[in-house]
Amino acid sequence: MSIYREVITEVYCDVCGEKVIGWNSTRNDGVSKIWAGYYARLMGCTVGKKVVCKQCRIKKRIEKCNLQKRYGCVEKDKNGACLGIGEQCKHCIACAAFDWEEERKRLSK
Repeated sequence: MSIYREVITEVYCDVCGEKVIGWNSTRNDGVSKIWAGYYARLMGCTVGKKVVCKQCRIKKRIEKCNLQKRYGCVEKDKNGACLGIGEQCKHCIACAAFDWEEERKRLSK
């Protein structure tokens, strides 16, 4: 008699409930919470007490932006990223000019 075991690890955003990343493993090992958090960070999430996906981080940052509060709604691109207001923009994670690939390289070290 053989025993079949499958380990499923999935990471969901605590704000919107969207699945961020997941793994299926038919071997007898799964992915630990630490490694799941590491790979979720590479996808642009924050991992701590809550897991917050990249899109929710951008929405939250736009709400807190002083330029958004001062000048009202600033233009956004098709992905919902802020296009900034010239030289005053700090190019935060909500900005369309933010380099996510550079951030991914920085976190993978």
